[in-house]
Amino acid sequence: MAYIFDGKTFAKEKEEKLAKQVISLKQKGITPKLVSIIVGDDPASTLYVNLKKKAGERIGVTVEVISEKSEISNTELTNVINNLNEDKSVNGIMIQLPLPANFSDSQRDEIINSIAEEKDVDGLRKKSKFIHPTSKAVLEILEFSLTKINFQPRNVLIIGSTGMVGKPLVRELRKTNYKLWEANSGTSEISELVKIADVIISATGVENLVKSEWVKTGAVLIDVGSPKGPVTISCLLENLLESCLG
Repeated sequence: MAYIFDGKTFAKEKEEKLAKQVISLKQKGITPKLVSIIVGDDPASTLYVNLKKKAGERIGVTVEVISEKSEISNTELTNVINNLNEDKSVNGIMIQLPLPANFSDSQRDEIINSIAEEKDVDGLRKKSKFIHPTSKAVLEILEFSLTKINFQPRNVLIIGSTGMVGKPLVRELRKTNYKLWEANSGTSEISELVKIADVIISATGVENLVKSEWVKTGAVLIDVGSPKGPVTISCLLENLLESCLG
């Protein structure tokens, strides 16, 4: 019988634990604060920011949203971040992606890397002390599910291993004893890899890439559909609380 992971229930239980940690921090005079910067008016980005704000309210942290016009220059945006870096009341800073099309990839990377390392709760800097929340969510879902079904996999296939979610996953899974296979949406032998994999993690954003007939009986399949899931948001807030502890 198939086991289907319930992300909403898992995230709710995680939020309850985080809320208790927030109470403890506030008793020490620390009120966790996340600042999320959104550039332009992308509907998906606006939705994600609102979901983060509501989740933050549920556990008792402050989530401030700074909205900037898409015409803002790279220098101006970096200055906004630098001011937040200096603000001791701010524990976490994140820039909502994607940025408008007028920002190049190199400009995006420059902006991300201008966030102070100790405040990079989205884990997107080239060198970050935090795991990217979506990647962290996948790792937690995998660990929880394997325990639930009492399964010890020998190998893990990550499809989309060079992407924003895949890279941190590869880095963390290399620390385990799993045999790790890496692939991308254009990998020619992808169907053959799926057929023999114990765990398949699809992090490409491509719909219907993995066919059901490829997946062997008993395998674990995790589809990273979007970064707006409840477990991802709870992992972001968990990073925020960790940043408060230094």
